[in-house]
Amino acid sequence: MRHRHHAAPVLAVTLAAGLLAALPAHAAPAPAPAPAPAPRGQSDVNGDGYGDLVTASEAAVAGAPAAGAVVVHTGGSGGIASGRRQIVTQDSPGVPGAPEENDQFGSALATGDLNGDGFTDVVAGTPHEKVGEDVDGGTVAVLWGSRSGITGGTTLPDPAPEAHDRYGSRVALGDFDGDGRPELAVGSAGGDVWIFDGVTAAGAEGRRELTTDVAPDSAEYYRSLAVGDFDADGRDDLVVGGRYDKDGTYDGASLVYPGASGAYTALPDEAHAAVTGDFDGDGRDDLLLGSPDGNKVTAYAGGPGGLMPTGGRALTQDSPGVPGATEPEDAFGEAVAAGDVDGDGYDDAAVGVEFETVGAVPNTGEVVLLRGSAQGLTGTGAQVMHQDTAGVPGANEAYDRFGSAVRLTDTDRDGRADLAAAAPMENTSNGALWSLRGSAQGVGTSGAVSFSAATAGISKEPYTYFGRSMPTSAHGS
Repeated sequence: MRHRHHAAPVLAVTLAAGLLAALPAHAAPAPAPAPAPAPRGQSDVNGDGYGDLVTASEAAVAGAPAAGAVVVHTGGSGGIASGRRQIVTQDSPGVPGAPEENDQFGSALATGDLNGDGFTDVVAGTPHEKVGEDVDGGTVAVLWGSRSGITGGTTLPDPAPEAHDRYGSRVALGDFDGDGRPELAVGSAGGDVWIFDGVTAAGAEGRRELTTDVAPDSAEYYRSLAVGDFDADGRDDLVVGGRYDKDGTYDGASLVYPGASGAYTALPDEAHAAVTGDFDGDGRDDLLLGSPDGNKVTAYAGGPGGLMPTGGRALTQDSPGVPGATEPEDAFGEAVAAGDVDGDGYDDAAVGVEFETVGAVPNTGEVVLLRGSAQGLTGTGAQVMHQDTAGVPGANEAYDRFGSAVRLTDTDRDGRADLAAAAPMENTSNGALWSLRGSAQGVGTSGAVSFSAATAGISKEPYTYFGRSMPTSAHGS
């Protein structure tokens, strides 16, 4: 994508507070300069120049099952590593709220620099948070990045709690007004999206409601939010991807709101997952929709007039060059991510196929990499990765669901995006995460790593679903 800058388990670790050495009064150094803003599409929570990977799991916290934990895996010269991470929960110092059973803190994630200090912040949606007597009312927390990682957070409560439930079920960041700073879009199960502007530690300076033309009062009225500047006018557009049309039928629709306001353009594709990237290298964002019910992804190219409803191009496992074959309930398109894996200037797309049967192993899952080109996404040169791929740690096991969540980000600062893939059902639903580094040939296995919830600092217990949630891009979920 274009690199445009915006000014039942218990946690097994204790977050260590950093200690500052005392300095002589006459030797106080000048404050360190703020880091350069992370390129769009890149998360850098501690500002060290390496991309970080943010994930979440349904960990138990302080005795509360499925309260939820956000894990920031910090990048380095070798990419991410299991021992280099920060675990953040509602029991962490400075983080608002308190851990409660089934809160699922961080089940929706987005990243970006909201306060303009050069550090990436993490937006954590907690749609099952009990608010007063409202079960599943939901809430959103902004976790602030700094040189020492996440340092506290700010709550953005639901402006209309009586109108809906599951506030925070989807979150995304975008510069909808073109002022150089991102706004925050928050969705719920009630059919509306709230746009928050000027978000700082003190809260939001402004907010407005975007009433979307989708099926109201459905827990699954839409499944995704995505953000991109499809016409290159300097203002981001908001995509609301749904499984249901307004009449409630299971036809699906994706609605594109220019500047997150006004009239929309309807795309005739259901979007369980959505991501933006510049797949054809023309400087405009393109849109990729994942439709696992139809075992396909559909790419729409940006242009002077934005996205055209008739301009979608579908890719399946039956498309030329794409590995495998379409089978019922493979869920090709369950998860999608965008990034330039091979460094050729075109964004590529990772597609999760979580229920793929590999050999005789049912529902073990895989990830397919589709290459970007001057013509957009193509099956030419496509790759497939699973746990039996040579060099990938682990082994295919039934119902692991490898590829349930995917992310492409440059964690080793070599100019190529690295693939992160999760198998949340690995090891009795404890979950595991893989990182495969990008190379000139595509996704490589040199230096590949895999670690479970336990090795990442979360106790090894069933139903942690480690890695289940990831932001699909640095400005969307």
